[in-house]
Amino acid sequence: MRRCATTLEPEMTPAELQLLTGLIGEKAFSGLHLEVGTAAGGTLCRMLAALPAAKPAQFRVVDPMTYFPQQLEVVCANLREHELDDTLVDFKVSTSDDALSAATAEGASFDFMLIDGRHDLWSVMRDLRWTRLLNVGGIVCLHDYGLDHSGVKLAVDRFCKSHPHFSKVGQAGSLVAFQKMGIASRPEVSLADETYAFCWSWTLEVERKLARRRAKVQNRKAA
Repeated sequence: MRRCATTLEPEMTPAELQLLTGLIGEKAFSGLHLEVGTAAGGTLCRMLAALPAAKPAQFRVVDPMTYFPQQLEVVCANLREHELDDTLVDFKVSTSDDALSAATAEGASFDFMLIDGRHDLWSVMRDLRWTRLLNVGGIVCLHDYGLDHSGVKLAVDRFCKSHPHFSKVGQAGSLVAFQKMGIASRPEVSLADETYAFCWSWTLEVERKLARRRAKVQNRKAA
């Protein structure tokens, strides 16, 4: 079981949390906020507490709730532990793909997004499709951007290179934040982007497994 399932703490460093909550407090957006991937809800609690004026269902959380046993119950207990009203959160127990399709059909839009779901290249690239629903002036944050999570870094770097209307507004540790400065004439994630991500995801996964196997062999030799 994930450590956060028992500690209920955020899986972010203090500096990352400071950037995240600082943006929420500073911008004081009145529209919907989105979190893709919530773990035990530790970061969600911090974000809710940072809202200048909390309103019902101002946060939407998308997660299949299969990260560890009874994940949804743990998240709700964490909210209660922090004296936060769970009516502030619209939980979508769903895959990111299905939730995005539903949100698009609904005509939903968001002022703030935290994307922190699966970290493989294919999944991150597909999660970036949510930015089509981000309002102009809105902020999108992505966690675990760095060499330790090559899938996140490759997806974000390709995304930024293709879309200059997203301007970087901050980075702390592995948390990076961008502001949407305009509306693109084409989808933020193209078929070419998805094809690139799908193909390279397999290569990265093979490399990761080989590296893990080499590490095990070296550890046995060292022992």
